[in-house]
Order: sequence, then structure tokens, then C-alpha cells
Amino acid sequence: MADYSLITKHKLLHMMKKMSRNSDSYVKRPGKDFSRSRKISFFDTLRFLLSLGAKSLDKELLDFFSYRPDLPTSSAMLQQRGKLKPNTMKVLFSVFTASLPKHSNFHGYHLLAADGSELSFPENKKEPLCHRKIPNTQKGKNAIHLNALYHLNSGIFDQVLFQPVHEKDEHSALITMLAQTEISSKVILTADRGYESYNTFAHILEKGWNFVIRGRQGDRGILSSLAIPDQEQFDVECPVVICKKHCRGTKEQPELYKRIRSGAKFDFFTEEQTEYPMKLRVIKLKVNEDLSEILFTNLSKEEMPVGMLQELYRMRWMIETAFSQLKYNLGASALHSKRIEYVLQELYAKVIMFNYCKSILFHISLPQKTSWKYDYQISLSTAVDICLKSWRCPNGTAPPDVEILLLKYKVPIRRERSFPRTPSPKAVIYFTYRIA
Repeated sequence: MADYSLITKHKLLHMMKKMSRNSDSYVKRPGKDFSRSRKISFFDTLRFLLSLGAKSLDKELLDFFSYRPDLPTSSAMLQQRGKLKPNTMKVLFSVFTASLPKHSNFHGYHLLAADGSELSFPENKKEPLCHRKIPNTQKGKNAIHLNALYHLNSGIFDQVLFQPVHEKDEHSALITMLAQTEISSKVILTADRGYESYNTFAHILEKGWNFVIRGRQGDRGILSSLAIPDQEQFDVECPVVICKKHCRGTKEQPELYKRIRSGAKFDFFTEEQTEYPMKLRVIKLKVNEDLSEILFTNLSKEEMPVGMLQELYRMRWMIETAFSQLKYNLGASALHSKRIEYVLQELYAKVIMFNYCKSILFHISLPQKTSWKYDYQISLSTAVDICLKSWRCPNGTAPPDVEILLLKYKVPIRRERSFPRTPSPKAVIYFTYRIA
């Protein structure tokens, strides 16, 4: 509601003001950077980064400074941005996200989804770890991989981690994010086939969480070494013992002992502990006539029947929708720099504002009418514009009747629709081709 939009805005502004009072901890040259009175203060620099849209930098400055004749130049803004430490926006993201309420409304569980997505920005050969040649052309582009833990109940990113595209490692990223998250109560983590790994399973178990992770079919995945029935659908428990050595005892029970190959990683072996027992439940579901899915979980049949698991895994798609919204509604596909330091500043700012908008929307109740054919939800694309306008308003104010404005823009929820996924490479939006 409108009051909550002000509460959220004041919360974020308070955090930024607190950082501003201790700015020496967040600049490269303490005692020098932001020590003189300038048109753009430390606080204004942070607020400007959070307000960035997809226009050119000059037009963003015009909007931010309300078309004042004495507004600073884009060069001045770049100089001020360059004074920030690389982790400044990351700190703001962590503090702000930790302050947001996270709800557990799926049978008392927090639902988290893990996934990754590639973000492209204009070519810069001076960043070789991010540079990628575009096939069949003389051009190239730069890309960075976003890894995320997305809180499905509350609709916000709980953790994010960025990796240069040539150093992409989703398994290590997930393990890092697991260590960083502060959610410790009942949790179910969902993930797609790229996260199938005994090491990943073990890290989730050590965290005290539950998981539902899709597995590969065929000869390449974990499924190929398990004793499972030859049926179109099944739901079986498969206890396994992960081990280092391939001795007589392990060879005699291949259905129980699973030896980690020499090149694979398993973080819980020590000199004393060379075996790691694990109890997996493996489910094969028939999605339609031609498609089936494999799910690995540690949830019991009594607590989580197959139907609930299928519903839970279907909810994982919300993180894919969130990536699309982050890129095209918040503007993460139209960045204003090609230096990795500045790119990360903007990307953390985009995720902060995504959480800012979604947190406001979560607290707005949209009444449903029995005469409607569908249930409705607030249109995020319009809500982003309204929330960003609220953020840009000076003096801690917001546009009047934010709740009424948001409730005017509704879109139907069509739960049963599905379309074939046809991923295609997305073109980079260059600086000279921006929204007017």
C-alpha cells in the first residue's frame, strides 16, 4: 500500500544515509574521496545508481536532477562512481535485502529457487574473462553470469553472485550463496538439472535444508548408477554412500557405494571420514505423452507426496520470470558502462530496485471478484515505473495514491498455459541505441 511504499523508501534511504556518514569505509581513498563539497555527493551517487533506467546517461541525469540548468555532466558522474569501492553496492544489497520480510507460506516452508542467467553488455576486449566472440561476425560482446537464490514466497532475490562468463561455475556459486544466506528455518531449495551433484546435495543437507532438484536422464547423470525400476513412473528411496576408495567392499555393493571420480569434487571427505551416507528419494514423473522428469529430494513420501512435489517444482519457473523482469523491466539488459567495475555497480543496483519494487507489491492486496474469469495480479512492468517514480521523488516523499495507481494496472494469471522454450542469443543494446 502507499504507506508501505514510504516505509520501504525510508528504510532504504536510512541505510544509504548511514553509509554516507561512514563513507570512508566505502571509497577507494579514505579521507580524500567525497571530502569536498561537489554537485554529486556520496549519497547522490548511490541514489542515482539506484534510479538508472534504460535511457542514455545524459537523459538519466536530466531526469534525476529535474532538468536543473546546473546539473552535473556525465563525465562528472563517472568520476564520482569511480571513487566507490567495488563492493559498495553489494554491501547495500546485502543490508537492504536482509531487512525485508521473508514469508514461509508453503506448508510452513521457505521456498528458494537456484538458477543462473547470462547478462550481456557492450564489447570491451580489455575484460578478457567477460569477452565473447559473436559467431559468423567480426563483432563481439561481453557477458557476465548472474547466479541467484530467489525467494519464491516473497518474490525477491535473497542472494546474488556474479561471475565472468569464462569463469562460470554454478555449483561453486550455489555453495557460496548457501553459506551467505541468513535463512535458517525450514527451507526447500529447488533447482534445475545443472545443479545435480552429490557435492551440492551434501552442502544442502549440511545446511539442514531440504531440496527438490531435477536430474538428468540417460548415461551422464546420477540416475544411471542407481538401482531404479524400469517403469514409466516411480517413486523410490535410494540410500547411497559416497566414498573415495574403490575397494572390494564397495565393488560388491555397487548399488550402495558411489565412488567419486578423481576429477570430481566432494568437500566433506577428511582423513578420518572417507565415506558420506546419504538417503535420496528419486521420482520419475510423466509430464505429457512425450516428456518425463526426474526429481531428487530428501523429503519423505508422507510429508511431500508426488503431487505436491510436482507443484513445488513447477513454482521454480518463477525465478526464470524474475530474470526476464530484471533484464527488461528494470533495465539490466541496457547498462551504461562496459568496465566490469561499473557493470557490477549497476547490476547490484538493479537487483536492489527489483527487491524494492517486489517488496512494495507484496504488501498490496488486490481484491478478486467472482465474476472474473481469471484471478488477477498487478502488472509488474507498470509497477516498476510507478515505484521508480516514487523513488526519484525528493525529500523522502512519494507520488500521491501509490496504491491506487498500482491497483489500476492488472493482468490476468493464466496458470495452465505453457509454451515451448526456444532460447536464442539476445543482441547487446549499445550506448547509441537507447530509449529516447
